[in-house]
Amino acid sequence: MTEMKLRRGKASPKKEAADFTATGKDKDGFDVKYISSDKGRGVFSCVHFNKGDFLVEYRGQLINKLECDHRQKVYHDALKVFMFEFRFNGKLLWY
Repeated sequence: MTEMKLRRGKASPKKEAADFTATGKDKDGFDVKYISSDKGRGVFSCVHFNKGDFLVEYRGQLINKLECDHRQKVYHDALKVFMFEFRFNGKLLWY
């Protein structure tokens, strides 16, 4: 099945994701801002995106609970390490 173009030549989210991840570049429309000493920095959109749009590729390591616990013990607070917990295919994982 070929990728369909959306509204006047706009690539589908799947095609757009493939293009951005292949080049290792990020889409325009985001700012990194400091939130607080507890949270550190965060990524914020500065333009409107529609539901289902491709936004960004997270380029981190996918790790398990054991490795997550280990890193939280050994990483110094000054490194401001971010761990994102999520469930995929019934499995709890971390980035």
